[in-house]
Amino acid sequence: MFDAVVYIGHGSRREAANAQFKKFIESVMQEVDYRNQEIAFLELTDPPISETLEKLIAGGAKRFLVVPILLFSALHHKLDIPEELRAVQKKYPFISFKMTEPFGTHPYMVDLVVKRINAEKNEQDTAILLVGRGSSHLGPVQGLQQIGRKVEQKLGIPVYAAFLKLGKPSMEEAMAFLPYRYKKVYVMPYLLFTGLLLEKIKQTVFNSKDTFDICRNLEFDELMKKTLIKRMEEACDGEAVSGNDESERKEGSNYRRRKNSSA
Repeated sequence: MFDAVVYIGHGSRREAANAQFKKFIESVMQEVDYRNQEIAFLELTDPPISETLEKLIAGGAKRFLVVPILLFSALHHKLDIPEELRAVQKKYPFISFKMTEPFGTHPYMVDLVVKRINAEKNEQDTAILLVGRGSSHLGPVQGLQQIGRKVEQKLGIPVYAAFLKLGKPSMEEAMAFLPYRYKKVYVMPYLLFTGLLLEKIKQTVFNSKDTFDICRNLEFDELMKKTLIKRMEEACDGEAVSGNDESERKEGSNYRRRKNSSA
């Protein structure tokens, strides 16, 4: 169906973050049955999207599956990446693209939060604080809140969502009132990789009352790989893109049917 797959990361000034991203994508590539697979970055890091696409076009690729590595759909997914693709398509009008959905609120992402919390939680009378970046778009804010509700259902303990930049409440606001309600609060950074935002959360928790403990962030876990492959299969109209066994393929198909029936 497609001639090539392009995985698009945001890019970071921190080489450690870029290295984490590349390692994750290389592990995905090993399981995806496409011969032509390349990495590109939206900003701050090479290669840029246009350079990666032109390299593949020179090799004969015309139909592209574009896979943004984003937690939720906001400005980058709705505007920035499509603009980059249109600019290349204007130069090469014979090419076409299909873009996958972000990780979003897929059940595997809920399972990953539960996994991170269970690795740290060892006390009663507790609550969970999910901390996301935040956004001027409602989608990412509501998405993290929805994940929080699903985690709360699975664990049977209160889960709150807070934000670092845009979105209410802020992390500081949440951390101000939660100690009055709970003996222990586990802070789960809902972030992909290392960087300034993760360091801010860690430092805030370190400087806070003993009420707070921190969990690991998402860190490109195996569950994220499974989510990404499912998103790729959705874009391929249900066709398997990896060498996983038949039960995995049926699981993805069943999830899509449930999603469509509830739409």
